[in-house]
Amino acid sequence: MKTGVEEIVGPGTVGANEKRRGFVKAVGASAALAAVAYAPGLAKPAWARRGVVKFGCSLPQSGNFEQVSRLYRAGYEFWSETVGHKIRVGDLELPVEWVFYDDEFNPARTAQLTERLITTDKVDCIVGTYGTDTVLAQGAVAKRYKKITIQGGAATRRVDEEIGGEVTFTMVGNGGVYPRLAMELLAAQDPKPRRVATITYDDAAYKEMTASIKEMAPKLGLEHVIDIELPVATQDLRPTVLKLKRERGIDLVYSTGHDVPLIKFIQECIALDFNPKAIVGGHLTTNPNVKAALGDKMQNLYGVTLWLPQFTYTDPYFASCQEFFDKFRAAKGFAPTYHSAMAYTMPLLYELALRDGQGEGALDNQVIREKLLAMDNVETIWGPIRFSPKGRIESEGLPVIQWQGADPQPVVVYPESLATGKVVYPATEWSRAG
Repeated sequence: MKTGVEEIVGPGTVGANEKRRGFVKAVGASAALAAVAYAPGLAKPAWARRGVVKFGCSLPQSGNFEQVSRLYRAGYEFWSETVGHKIRVGDLELPVEWVFYDDEFNPARTAQLTERLITTDKVDCIVGTYGTDTVLAQGAVAKRYKKITIQGGAATRRVDEEIGGEVTFTMVGNGGVYPRLAMELLAAQDPKPRRVATITYDDAAYKEMTASIKEMAPKLGLEHVIDIELPVATQDLRPTVLKLKRERGIDLVYSTGHDVPLIKFIQECIALDFNPKAIVGGHLTTNPNVKAALGDKMQNLYGVTLWLPQFTYTDPYFASCQEFFDKFRAAKGFAPTYHSAMAYTMPLLYELALRDGQGEGALDNQVIREKLLAMDNVETIWGPIRFSPKGRIESEGLPVIQWQGADPQPVVVYPESLATGKVVYPATEWSRAG
């Protein structure tokens, strides 16, 4: 696995690679600074004398989350490309520089690398890693140095309790809201599903999703009959499917976890002819590798989603999510998922916070914190941005999609205000599908 990617460079420039373990420093445009509005003889702030704004992050760029990290990193890079590798701080236009590390999905290493970003690399702005324990480890170090992070890799309420709003801003709702709309939708179907099973992966956010389903089930006239908890990196889902078959009469299965275990789960459902009325694959069904692995076997699979190009959002650079989608795909050679859209938006928020910065405090992270907290439905292709005092974007639930058609494509089926199609229910049995 190559943990670094090509440098991020400005027009007509070639940056220099500085290779270290697990990372490549991605150097932005080295063009001269734009005309400065400071009066002659007036000392420039320290950040202006340095002549660059540095962004940094670590991601699990090797191992089980290599593909997800690729989506995040592509989003970060696409923002840099969109702004021409430059950012305006008050009256100055400065080159952007990125430092990327591979944290290997290891909390201890993430903490070490975060300290390195702050103390050695001296980055100005940190964007988040992926995964609950790694995000919490990153935030703990950032809190010690009073350094802001913007992250979307951990939905758990633990972020709010330990680091939220003080140093960490979260781009997603808490884990408990993820399944809410899907459960409401499916509970209203005819014939009504009665018996519900969950597959919970050993991560705080996924446990919160399952806890929410258990709480909702009786209110919706459903019976939660079994929860199977698995390690996050589980690859063998045959024992899980066999256990579900033995329960008999499972109507609805909600899988909380990652894309690779979901692929394995569907493959085992087919092999063992396990046919619930509905399977909800969680929030990662739109990852490209899911469609690549399952093909037409995705038909009638449900998911929940944080973002789709059909959504009607805009930002300073894109008139629509579809325009963002099209230009990202043209630039990167693959379609952006929600990870890429969210990752693109994280440095954009820093950019918006820095635009009117002046004096020595322009890049002070506590100044940035106040500006983030003051955002009031700022328009982005991720949606309107407004943070709670705990630094989290609030959400009532995630829109529900169903993969439909001979070449399955995601169709928004709930809520009705966003729906682009109708639910196909119950699912066709595997032996009759195709």
